[in-house]
Amino acid sequence: MALFFKGGEQLYQEALDAIGRKDYDAALKKFQDAKEKGYDPDGLCMVYVSIIYVGKNRNNVRGYHHLLENLHHTNAGTIKFGLTSFETSDLATECELAIMEIEASNMSKDDYVNKGNRLIEVAGQYMSRIGEKNLKLDEIFKGNTIATGNREALILQAEAYSILGKGYVRTDPKMAAEYMQMAYNFRKQLGDSGDEEMQLSQNFARSATCWICGRPANGQGIHFMAMRADIEPVFQKMTDNDVVKPISDDSRSVYVCMPCYTAISNRSDEVSRVYYERALADMRAMEARLQAEISSLRFSMSMNRR
Repeated sequence: MALFFKGGEQLYQEALDAIGRKDYDAALKKFQDAKEKGYDPDGLCMVYVSIIYVGKNRNNVRGYHHLLENLHHTNAGTIKFGLTSFETSDLATECELAIMEIEASNMSKDDYVNKGNRLIEVAGQYMSRIGEKNLKLDEIFKGNTIATGNREALILQAEAYSILGKGYVRTDPKMAAEYMQMAYNFRKQLGDSGDEEMQLSQNFARSATCWICGRPANGQGIHFMAMRADIEPVFQKMTDNDVVKPISDDSRSVYVCMPCYTAISNRSDEVSRVYYERALADMRAMEARLQAEISSLRFSMSMNRR
Protein backbone atom coordinates (compact mmCIF):
# COMPACT_ATOMS: atom_id res chain seq x y z
CA MET A 1 0.00 0.00 0.00
CA ALA A 2 1.48 3.33 -1.10
CA LEU A 3 1.77 6.18 1.38
CA PHE A 4 0.75 9.69 0.31
CA PHE A 5 3.05 12.49 1.42
CA LYS A 6 1.92 16.09 1.01
CA GLY A 7 4.27 18.43 -0.75
CA GLY A 8 5.26 21.87 0.47
CA GLU A 9 3.06 23.68 -2.04
CA GLN A 10 -0.03 21.73 -0.95
CA LEU A 11 0.72 22.38 2.72
CA TYR A 12 1.15 26.08 1.93
CA GLN A 13 -2.25 26.22 0.20
CA GLU A 14 -3.89 24.34 3.07
CA ALA A 15 -2.38 26.89 5.47
CA LEU A 16 -3.97 29.72 3.47
CA ASP A 17 -7.30 27.87 3.57
CA ALA A 18 -6.95 27.48 7.36
CA ILE A 19 -6.46 31.26 7.65
CA GLY A 20 -9.71 31.73 5.71
CA ARG A 21 -11.44 29.56 8.32
CA LYS A 22 -9.65 31.51 11.13
CA ASP A 23 -8.07 28.23 12.25
CA TYR A 24 -4.78 29.94 13.00
CA ASP A 25 -3.19 27.12 14.99
CA ALA A 26 -3.62 24.75 12.04
CA ALA A 27 -2.26 27.43 9.70
CA LEU A 28 0.85 27.87 11.85
CA LYS A 29 1.73 24.20 11.68
CA LYS A 30 1.13 23.90 7.93
CA PHE A 31 3.22 26.99 7.13
CA GLN A 32 6.06 25.62 9.24
CA ASP A 33 5.77 22.19 7.59
CA ALA A 34 5.72 23.80 4.13
CA LYS A 35 8.89 25.73 4.93
CA GLU A 36 10.59 22.57 6.20
CA LYS A 37 9.79 20.93 2.85
CA GLY A 38 11.51 23.83 1.07
CA TYR A 39 8.39 25.66 -0.13
CA ASP A 40 8.44 29.30 0.99
CA PRO A 41 7.45 31.61 -1.90
CA ASP A 42 9.00 35.06 -1.42
CA GLY A 43 9.61 34.22 2.24
CA LEU A 44 5.87 34.51 2.94
CA CYS A 45 5.62 31.47 5.22
CA MET A 46 7.32 33.30 8.08
CA VAL A 47 5.45 36.52 7.27
CA TYR A 48 2.15 34.71 7.78
CA VAL A 49 3.47 32.95 10.88
CA SER A 50 4.58 36.29 12.34
CA ILE A 51 1.22 37.93 11.60
CA ILE A 52 -0.57 35.12 13.44
CA TYR A 53 1.72 35.42 16.46
CA VAL A 54 1.16 39.19 16.57
CA GLY A 55 -2.58 38.54 16.52
CA LYS A 56 -2.26 36.23 19.51
CA ASN A 57 -0.64 38.97 21.61
CA ARG A 58 -1.09 42.50 20.28
CA ASN A 59 0.96 44.00 23.14
CA ASN A 60 4.12 41.96 22.56
CA VAL A 61 6.81 44.23 21.11
CA ARG A 62 9.00 41.24 20.20
CA GLY A 63 6.25 39.87 17.94
CA TYR A 64 6.13 43.12 15.96
CA HIS A 65 9.92 43.12 15.62
CA HIS A 66 9.85 39.59 14.20
CA LEU A 67 7.06 40.49 11.78
CA LEU A 68 8.90 43.63 10.70
CA GLU A 69 12.08 41.64 10.06
CA ASN A 70 10.22 39.05 7.97
CA LEU A 71 8.45 41.77 5.97
CA HIS A 72 11.82 43.29 5.10
CA HIS A 73 12.99 39.89 3.80
CA THR A 74 10.06 39.28 1.44
CA ASN A 75 9.89 40.49 -2.15
CA ALA A 76 6.09 40.36 -2.19
CA GLY A 77 4.51 43.77 -2.65
CA THR A 78 0.92 42.80 -1.85
CA ILE A 79 -0.32 39.87 0.23
CA LYS A 80 -3.71 38.62 1.31
CA PHE A 81 -4.59 37.41 4.79
CA GLY A 82 -8.07 35.89 4.75
CA LEU A 83 -10.28 38.52 3.13
CA THR A 84 -7.88 41.39 3.77
CA SER A 85 -5.36 42.48 1.15
CA PHE A 86 -2.61 44.99 1.90
CA GLU A 87 0.76 46.31 0.85
CA THR A 88 3.63 44.81 2.82
CA SER A 89 5.12 48.32 3.14
CA ASP A 90 1.91 49.53 4.83
CA LEU A 91 2.00 46.65 7.30
CA ALA A 92 5.67 47.38 8.03
CA THR A 93 4.76 50.99 8.84
CA GLU A 94 1.96 49.80 11.11
CA CYS A 95 4.41 47.51 12.94
CA GLU A 96 6.89 50.35 13.48
CA LEU A 97 4.18 52.60 14.91
CA ALA A 98 2.73 49.79 17.07
CA ILE A 99 6.18 49.29 18.62
CA MET A 100 6.47 53.01 19.33
CA GLU A 101 2.95 53.09 20.81
CA ILE A 102 3.50 50.10 23.10
CA GLU A 103 6.83 51.44 24.34
CA ALA A 104 5.28 54.85 25.06
CA SER A 105 2.28 53.30 26.81
CA ASN A 106 4.60 51.21 28.99
CA MET A 107 6.42 54.27 30.32
CA SER A 108 5.79 54.98 34.00
CA LYS A 109 2.92 57.32 34.85
CA ASP A 110 5.30 59.01 37.30
CA ASP A 111 7.18 60.23 34.22
CA TYR A 112 3.93 61.78 33.00
CA VAL A 113 5.49 64.69 31.09
CA ASN A 114 7.70 62.49 28.90
CA LYS A 115 5.03 59.81 28.59
CA GLY A 116 2.33 62.26 27.53
CA ASN A 117 4.60 64.05 25.06
CA ARG A 118 5.82 60.76 23.61
CA LEU A 119 2.24 59.59 23.01
CA ILE A 120 1.51 62.89 21.26
CA GLU A 121 4.56 62.34 19.02
CA VAL A 122 3.37 58.83 18.14
CA ALA A 123 -0.09 60.22 17.37
CA GLY A 124 1.51 62.62 14.89
CA GLN A 125 3.28 59.69 13.24
CA TYR A 126 -0.02 57.83 12.83
CA MET A 127 -1.57 60.88 11.15
CA SER A 128 1.33 61.60 8.81
CA ARG A 129 2.28 58.02 7.87
CA ILE A 130 -1.07 56.20 7.82
CA GLY A 131 -3.75 58.90 7.87
CA GLU A 132 -7.13 57.67 6.64
CA LYS A 133 -5.85 54.23 5.67
CA ASN A 134 -7.22 51.31 7.65
CA LEU A 135 -5.13 49.63 10.35
CA LYS A 136 -4.79 46.19 8.79
CA LEU A 137 -4.12 44.21 11.97
CA ASP A 138 -7.34 45.52 13.52
CA GLU A 139 -9.20 44.61 10.35
CA ILE A 140 -7.69 41.11 10.27
CA PHE A 141 -8.13 40.11 13.90
CA LYS A 142 -11.02 42.28 15.10
CA GLY A 143 -12.99 42.80 11.91
CA ASN A 144 -12.68 46.50 12.69
CA THR A 145 -12.83 48.52 9.46
CA ILE A 146 -13.21 51.94 11.12
CA ALA A 147 -9.76 51.83 12.77
CA THR A 148 -7.56 54.23 10.81
CA GLY A 149 -4.31 56.05 11.43
CA ASN A 150 -6.18 59.26 12.15
CA ARG A 151 -8.56 57.58 14.59
CA GLU A 152 -5.66 55.94 16.44
CA ALA A 153 -4.05 59.38 16.64
CA LEU A 154 -7.17 60.77 18.33
CA ILE A 155 -7.16 57.88 20.83
CA LEU A 156 -3.50 58.48 21.67
CA GLN A 157 -3.96 62.23 22.05
CA ALA A 158 -6.94 61.75 24.36
CA GLU A 159 -4.85 59.36 26.47
CA ALA A 160 -1.81 61.64 26.40
CA TYR A 161 -3.60 64.77 27.59
CA SER A 162 -5.42 62.78 30.27
CA ILE A 163 -2.06 61.52 31.56
CA LEU A 164 -0.65 65.05 31.52
CA GLY A 165 -3.70 66.41 33.32
CA LYS A 166 -3.66 63.80 36.06
CA GLY A 167 0.07 64.35 36.50
CA TYR A 168 0.14 68.13 36.52
CA VAL A 169 -2.75 68.44 38.98
CA ARG A 170 -0.30 67.85 41.85
CA THR A 171 1.69 70.97 41.02
CA ASP A 172 -0.46 73.08 38.69
CA PRO A 173 -4.21 72.38 38.90
CA LYS A 174 -5.13 75.13 36.42
CA MET A 175 -2.85 73.68 33.74
CA ALA A 176 -4.16 70.21 34.59
CA ALA A 177 -7.71 71.44 33.99
CA GLU A 178 -6.69 72.69 30.53
CA TYR A 179 -5.13 69.35 29.67
CA MET A 180 -8.27 67.49 30.78
CA GLN A 181 -10.35 69.84 28.63
CA MET A 182 -8.19 68.90 25.64
CA ALA A 183 -8.57 65.20 26.47
CA TYR A 184 -12.34 65.77 26.57
CA ASN A 185 -12.28 67.39 23.12
CA PHE A 186 -10.47 64.39 21.61
CA ARG A 187 -12.89 61.98 23.29
CA LYS A 188 -15.80 63.85 21.73
CA GLN A 189 -14.17 63.61 18.29
CA LEU A 190 -14.03 59.85 18.79
CA GLY A 191 -17.74 59.78 19.55
CA ASP A 192 -17.24 59.09 23.27
CA SER A 193 -19.04 61.04 26.00
CA GLY A 194 -15.86 62.33 27.63
CA ASP A 195 -17.83 62.69 30.88
CA GLU A 196 -14.92 61.62 33.08
CA GLU A 197 -12.50 64.07 31.46
CA MET A 198 -14.99 66.95 31.69
CA GLN A 199 -15.74 66.22 35.35
CA LEU A 200 -12.05 66.13 36.20
CA SER A 201 -11.43 69.33 34.26
CA GLN A 202 -14.14 71.09 36.26
CA ASN A 203 -12.84 69.71 39.56
CA PHE A 204 -9.23 70.65 38.81
CA ALA A 205 -10.29 74.21 37.86
CA ARG A 206 -12.42 74.71 40.98
CA SER A 207 -11.06 76.94 43.76
CA ALA A 208 -11.97 77.25 47.43
CA THR A 209 -10.82 78.76 50.71
CA CYS A 210 -10.14 76.37 53.56
CA TRP A 211 -12.75 76.83 56.30
CA ILE A 212 -10.20 75.90 58.94
CA CYS A 213 -6.95 77.66 58.03
CA GLY A 214 -8.23 80.22 55.51
CA ARG A 215 -5.69 79.33 52.81
CA PRO A 216 -6.85 79.25 49.14
CA ALA A 217 -6.60 75.97 47.22
CA ASN A 218 -7.22 74.82 43.64
CA GLY A 219 -8.26 71.33 42.56
CA GLN A 220 -11.25 69.78 44.30
CA GLY A 221 -10.65 66.21 45.33
CA ILE A 222 -6.89 66.69 45.14
CA HIS A 223 -5.94 69.81 47.09
CA PHE A 224 -9.17 70.42 48.97
CA MET A 225 -12.19 68.37 50.00
CA ALA A 226 -15.84 69.09 50.73
CA MET A 227 -16.90 67.97 54.22
CA ARG A 228 -20.57 67.78 55.20
CA ALA A 229 -21.46 70.31 57.89
CA ASP A 230 -24.40 72.14 59.43
CA ILE A 231 -23.96 75.74 58.30
CA GLU A 232 -26.39 78.17 59.88
CA PRO A 233 -27.49 81.31 57.97
CA VAL A 234 -25.30 83.51 60.17
CA PHE A 235 -22.21 81.72 58.86
CA GLN A 236 -23.49 81.74 55.30
CA LYS A 237 -23.84 85.55 55.44
CA MET A 238 -20.22 85.87 56.57
CA THR A 239 -19.07 84.41 53.23
CA ASP A 240 -21.39 86.39 50.93
CA ASN A 241 -18.65 88.79 49.85
CA ASP A 242 -15.93 86.17 49.50
CA VAL A 243 -14.71 85.73 45.92
CA VAL A 244 -13.35 82.26 46.71
CA LYS A 245 -15.79 80.74 49.16
CA PRO A 246 -15.14 78.26 51.97
CA ILE A 247 -18.59 76.65 51.66
CA SER A 248 -20.41 74.85 48.86
CA ASP A 249 -23.12 76.53 46.79
CA ASP A 250 -25.84 74.53 48.56
CA SER A 251 -24.40 75.49 51.98
CA ARG A 252 -24.27 71.85 53.04
CA SER A 253 -20.50 71.43 53.07
CA VAL A 254 -17.40 73.34 54.07
CA TYR A 255 -14.20 73.19 52.05
CA VAL A 256 -11.06 71.98 53.80
CA CYS A 257 -7.58 72.02 52.29
CA MET A 258 -5.81 68.70 52.08
CA PRO A 259 -3.24 69.41 54.84
CA CYS A 260 -6.03 70.27 57.29
CA TYR A 261 -8.20 67.41 56.04
CA THR A 262 -5.46 64.80 56.43
CA ALA A 263 -4.43 66.21 59.83
CA ILE A 264 -8.01 65.81 61.07
CA SER A 265 -8.29 62.34 59.51
CA ASN A 266 -4.98 61.18 60.93
CA ARG A 267 -5.85 62.44 64.40
CA SER A 268 -9.26 60.79 64.15
CA ASP A 269 -7.57 57.51 63.21
CA GLU A 270 -5.22 57.83 66.18
CA VAL A 271 -8.11 58.45 68.61
CA SER A 272 -10.10 55.59 67.09
CA ARG A 273 -7.10 53.31 67.48
CA VAL A 274 -6.80 54.18 71.16
CA TYR A 275 -10.48 53.40 71.78
CA TYR A 276 -10.23 50.22 69.73
CA GLU A 277 -7.24 48.95 71.70
CA ARG A 278 -8.92 49.91 74.97
CA ALA A 279 -12.12 48.07 73.98
CA LEU A 280 -10.06 45.06 72.88
CA ALA A 281 -8.20 45.00 76.19
CA ASP A 282 -11.52 45.16 78.10
CA MET A 283 -12.89 42.26 76.04
CA ARG A 284 -9.81 40.16 76.70
CA ALA A 285 -10.03 40.90 80.44
CA MET A 286 -13.71 39.93 80.43
CA GLU A 287 -12.89 36.74 78.54
CA ALA A 288 -10.21 35.89 81.10
CA ARG A 289 -12.67 36.45 83.97
CA LEU A 290 -15.28 34.27 82.28
CA GLN A 291 -12.74 31.52 81.68
CA ALA A 292 -11.71 31.71 85.34
CA GLU A 293 -15.36 31.47 86.48
CA ILE A 294 -15.99 28.52 84.15
CA SER A 295 -12.93 26.73 85.46
CA SER A 296 -14.04 27.38 89.04
CA LEU A 297 -17.54 26.09 88.31
CA ARG A 298 -16.18 22.93 86.69
CA PHE A 299 -13.96 22.33 89.71
CA SER A 300 -16.89 22.75 92.09
CA MET A 301 -19.04 20.32 90.07
CA SER A 302 -16.27 17.72 90.02
CA MET A 303 -15.88 18.00 93.81
CA ASN A 304 -19.62 17.53 94.34
CA ARG A 305 -19.59 14.26 92.39
CA ARG A 306 -17.10 12.70 94.80
